Amino acid sequence: MKIFYKLKDKLHFLTHFPYEETYRGRLELGVISSNYRSERVIAFAMLLLQIIMIIIFTLRPGNIFLSFRRIRYVITYAALSASILVFLPIHKRSEKNWRMHTGISVAFCILLSLWVISISYLDALGNVSIVIYCSILPVMAVFFVIPPHILSIIFLFTCIITDCLVLSTPYGRENIFSTLINSIFICLLSIIYAYRIYYTRLTNAYDKMIIDDKNQQLEAVNKDLDLMSMTDALTALGNRRYLNEVVKLPLEKYGQYMGSLTVFLLDIDHFKRYNDRYGHRQGDACLQAVASILSSFAENNDFRAVRYGGEEFVLVMTGLSADSSIEKAEQIRKSIAAVRIPDSNGNDTSVTVSIGVSFHQSWQPGSWEEAFSGADKALYKAKQNCRDQVALFQ
Repeated sequence: MKIFYKLKDKLHFLTHFPYEETYRGRLELGVISSNYRSERVIAFAMLLLQIIMIIIFTLRPGNIFLSFRRIRYVITYAALSASILVFLPIHKRSEKNWRMHTGISVAFCILLSLWVISISYLDALGNVSIVIYCSILPVMAVFFVIPPHILSIIFLFTCIITDCLVLSTPYGRENIFSTLINSIFICLLSIIYAYRIYYTRLTNAYDKMIIDDKNQQLEAVNKDLDLMSMTDALTALGNRRYLNEVVKLPLEKYGQYMGSLTVFLLDIDHFKRYNDRYGHRQGDACLQAVASILSSFAENNDFRAVRYGGEEFVLVMTGLSADSSIEKAEQIRKSIAAVRIPDSNGNDTSVTVSIGVSFHQSWQPGSWEEAFSGADKALYKAKQNCRDQVALFQ
């Protein structure tokens, strides 16, 4: 009884998918992709071989209709050639569809088996051994990617029909033992090849898939970590590293193609006084409120707003005119002044900002340093002029 159950488990393994069903599509497609070109090479090689054989039979002394056997050779070669010409374009369409690919490959294997049976029988009529049978079956086992239990059925069918036909000929009757031994041995060997190679390919595809998935997860984690390293934890804006790597470097490379450059440098007016009066928690809420407004102004632009340090913020925009830059700065200033930030007692508080604007019509070497320095000078000018205003660097 135990032997029966072990045999049942073994047969189940050999005829069913050995991994989780959710992986079937990807694994089957991976196996097909790895051997797709090999299948086409075999098909082209078989097509070329059939054409050559047709030419040889045509050019041989005597007419191709000289004997019924010769005509059957030519018909067999022509039939396989025509089938391959139909097979190749359909096979090409199945490169990304493993179900379609399996069906087409099974059909082609059956056709090839019928060709093997026909040629082996015709060879036996001419007192030639089953060399075609012994050559093609292992090739099919190695190069065709279809479930091995299906391929095994095809091989067994080919073996039985070939033996029956060959043994009905004078050559077969004289060589019964060698024909049976050779055919059965090659059939079993091809079946072993088919199982071994198929499951090796499946295992390799599974291992590659798992490694690729792990690499993608690592890349996603690294990307998140990289993004976190360029994000200010309190405000979710970019930080100085973001300003240098994501804003400054691209501008230095491609700034000449982005049109004008405008740098806005903002400072919350009297923030230390606000912090001392309402406490650090309220100060954090104030920074977050200002950051939210800056983010809304930057969401349709190429770059995020940046918390430069403390209560200072940077916003970089390209493609604006000088008037549009001043108008944008005024909108930011008025929006921040209009925001009400509730404190712990439920009272509304508010802050104002001073904004320095540096505008450059076109990009020149050193434009970034000049623009940032100009915005800093304009901000200083705005703070000197009683704050809560916009100043343009001239």
